[in-house]
Amino acid sequence: MTSAPKRPAFDPSPCIWCGRTEFRPSLEHILPEALGCPPGFVLESDVCTKCNNDLGHIDRALLRQFELVTFFGNVPRKRGKRPSLDSWSAITGRYTDNKPEVHINGGPGLVEAFGKTLKPVSANKEIEDVSFETSGGIATLKFSQRFGDDPKFIRALYKVAIGVTAYWLGSHVAGGSDVAAARKFVRKGRGAFNVLLFGNSSNRNHYFTPPYKGNQTPYLAVGMRIFGVDFMVDFDPEQRIIARVEGSTIEKNRKNWTILPISS
Repeated sequence: MTSAPKRPAFDPSPCIWCGRTEFRPSLEHILPEALGCPPGFVLESDVCTKCNNDLGHIDRALLRQFELVTFFGNVPRKRGKRPSLDSWSAITGRYTDNKPEVHINGGPGLVEAFGKTLKPVSANKEIEDVSFETSGGIATLKFSQRFGDDPKFIRALYKVAIGVTAYWLGSHVAGGSDVAAARKFVRKGRGAFNVLLFGNSSNRNHYFTPPYKGNQTPYLAVGMRIFGVDFMVDFDPEQRIIARVEGSTIEKNRKNWTILPISS
């Protein structure tokens, strides 16, 4: 992925998550390494080690939604390790002989692959529409993945956006009062925050906008692109920026968009 622009210099500030003024800093990749974080797109002294470790489950939720993309795209994990498929109950994958090898359990019973017991696809709603066809000695496997319906995924996107804010504006802004409600949402899952999603971008590179303010609100919003999917998060607890963009999107009759979480 492309390199990040050089970060401005800021004075030392408290940890953006817990507010501790004395702490052992931990290197924070704003986008997890396993998703191909751009080189240099990190926070070196803005996050304490405890908060970095405690929020690891949020990073894993983000990886899970893009795990299939990173696997087939051969995006390295930490320390350059080959990617694998580990987060799903009906599918698993490894690189063998430098090629991806994938196992999907189409059912009806349990099967073993790579030392893992796979449940049948019908037992969950993670992987759907599985089909297998052969023609002229070539086999084609097709399936679809449910995307964006994990509540932790939305929290993970806000975590990235708060990291983006610290990167561009400093930890005194990312850890300030205007971002307090969004931080609580990330850490505790409290509050009702949405994400505006646009799909089908032809550009697969990661991209993160500097935070910007909407009209008639003091709160910031952040736009980002991860593997061709565009997201916008809104730090306003009333979600007024997203509401205005949603109205404009409907007015322009734009296709391939939604608001996460999707209402049932």
